[in-house]
Amino acid sequence: MLVFLSAYVSHEGTRAFLAEVARVKGEVGYWFALVSYIIAAALLPEALKVAFFQGGRVTRENARSLAAAVPIWGTMGVLVDLFYRLQVVWFGAGSDFLTITKKVIVDQFVFSLLISNPLVVGAFLLCTMGFTRATLRKMFRWEFLTERLFPVQVAGWCIWIPGVALIYFMPSLLQIPVAALIQCFWVLIFTTLQERHRRVSMEPATQTR
Repeated sequence: MLVFLSAYVSHEGTRAFLAEVARVKGEVGYWFALVSYIIAAALLPEALKVAFFQGGRVTRENARSLAAAVPIWGTMGVLVDLFYRLQVVWFGAGSDFLTITKKVIVDQFVFSLLISNPLVVGAFLLCTMGFTRATLRKMFRWEFLTERLFPVQVAGWCIWIPGVALIYFMPSLLQIPVAALIQCFWVLIFTTLQERHRRVSMEPATQTR
């Protein structure tokens, strides 16, 4: 993120390229958010998983993961784009310290904590365990908060608090492109947490004492 910010501030070619990206974003609107999040949060992380952890072998599990990830992350991209637009309405488009601080606080301690992470974690739980009443009941239990949502939220704060500070420093039309870039790395962490929880939950209970 620091390298990206340094290039944006000091390199004319980077600013020219990002200006073109901003122009495209302005022309296509919410479609840009939908497609960029699908690429960054669904397709690219799955491709990296195949390349680095599966020896280049594509499996049916990859297809199932994509089938779940594409609609979830595409929808989240549109929701995030809408939220960023609302942040401009609420706090303005400035990049001063106070404006960025307000946006980061609302982003990470309201939107992320109460809306985006619960929606994403809940959606993947439904895709993994099925759209049943039993799964829905699990989403309203304390264990859902402590074992699934809380670890994701803490990991998210580590990535996204500095991440959204950079995002809100950028011009409004570049916020979604920068968010999509960071999102790719966040999804790798998110997927790891979800996979670890799935494997632990599948292990047979054993007596160790």
